[in-house]
Amino acid sequence: MEIHQRVLGEIARALDERHRLSVSEFDTLVNIPLDGVRLKDLGSRTVLTQSAVSRMCDRLARRGLVTRTPVPEDQRGALVRLTDEGRELLRAAVRTNAEVVERTFAARLGDADLVALHTILGRVAPEGGTGEECDTPR
Repeated sequence: MEIHQRVLGEIARALDERHRLSVSEFDTLVNIPLDGVRLKDLGSRTVLTQSAVSRMCDRLARRGLVTRTPVPEDQRGALVRLTDEGRELLRAAVRTNAEVVERTFAARLGDADLVALHTILGRVAPEGGTGEECDTPR
């Protein structure tokens, strides 16, 4: 818990300083696929509640980072897509996140440690989060 809190705190500081993004905003942006996602499905992809996701998307839309368009076949449904500005900011924020994780965590471990950690975490990851999509731990 202490390590998680330290690394997450560093990520939060870097995202705020470099990109004016909170960790929750970053989590939301990084979970929007290139072709967009229905608002109701975005909630299951993030750590936010459904109502918090809706409010978050409103804030991100006001910043010009996402668009929300109605889904014709669903009166209450909306499709959320990244704007060009949102994609550009996300690319930079992903690099920042990776740099902070590398500096505060991964750089302190050897390659064998990282492979072992990747294997262990892959075994306990929740369904859909196995880490199998990643060939190497770095």
